[in-house]
Amino acid sequence: HTHSHVHTHPATKPMATPRHGLLVACFVALAATATASNTPPNRPRSPRKVPAPPAAQRVARSLKGKSITRRSLGGLLAVATAASLLSPPREAKASLGETIENLFLYGPGGLANADKFEAKKSAAEGPSFRRIPTQFIAALGDPKANSGSGAQEWGLWRLDPGPRGVWLTDYPLLKKSGGVAPASWKFDPDDWWLEEHGLIMEKPDFPLSPGRYLVTGGRAVTTVLTVHPADAKGQMRWELDSGSLYDVTHLPCRSARYTPMNPGSSDASPSNARLRDFPVSPGAEMPAVEGFAKQDYAVLFVIGVESPRR
Repeated sequence: HTHSHVHTHPATKPMATPRHGLLVACFVALAATATASNTPPNRPRSPRKVPAPPAAQRVARSLKGKSITRRSLGGLLAVATAASLLSPPREAKASLGETIENLFLYGPGGLANADKFEAKKSAAEGPSFRRIPTQFIAALGDPKANSGSGAQEWGLWRLDPGPRGVWLTDYPLLKKSGGVAPASWKFDPDDWWLEEHGLIMEKPDFPLSPGRYLVTGGRAVTTVLTVHPADAKGQMRWELDSGSLYDVTHLPCRSARYTPMNPGSSDASPSNARLRDFPVSPGAEMPAVEGFAKQDYAVLFVIGVESPRR
């Protein structure tokens, strides 16, 4: 689930940007977007309200409660815009929005990491993989391992669960609605999930289907994850073509599964979570919640799946 983080370092000298960097960046961004658009000029605009794209939702969520100056934001947009406009012609088709999303996803130095990420995606996919909108694997295993068993306990979010989540502070409203979230998923008090900002999430789909997935943690490694069918004992093995489970874990995304120690007890409630424990630092364990057993999961980005060979 692509939770993005914007880190500010008070001791670091801010990027030098024009006084009106935000306005300049927005102007250039609008011009670039209009130029790159494939929409016919005479096509009427849709009257319906278009929801914010997932990238914008992730950025908005990551900025919630954080302090960021107009100049800093203008600088970030200006850098993203310049990187998009100065790309080689073949890459020019990539949207400005994707460039900005990469910047926020990967944090400081993000554009450089995104370039490596894109290059590795192209090289790794080859003819047998196809790109998909990013999905998210909830994985268990030794972070140092390159292979192992137990993938039958791994799950998959086909949609980013963060923007579809419910804040802990809104749990009374969730309970009042019969456990139905605004995004229409159903809360299970005996098996619920939480992410690093304090958002209650929908469950991933279990188990992860056997197959080959192109995965990354948004850092140095993008590789193929192979999940094998269950054996006679129901065990599903997994293996990475390169790197370790840690290498393909997106560290800013923290997630944990909570199950009541005494099912049915009225004392076990998400309201027991301490709000001061959030947000959780990248790579850190999720906080305990009184009355519940906790299982932390690593989050892997899935950017491609194997296509059937013809």
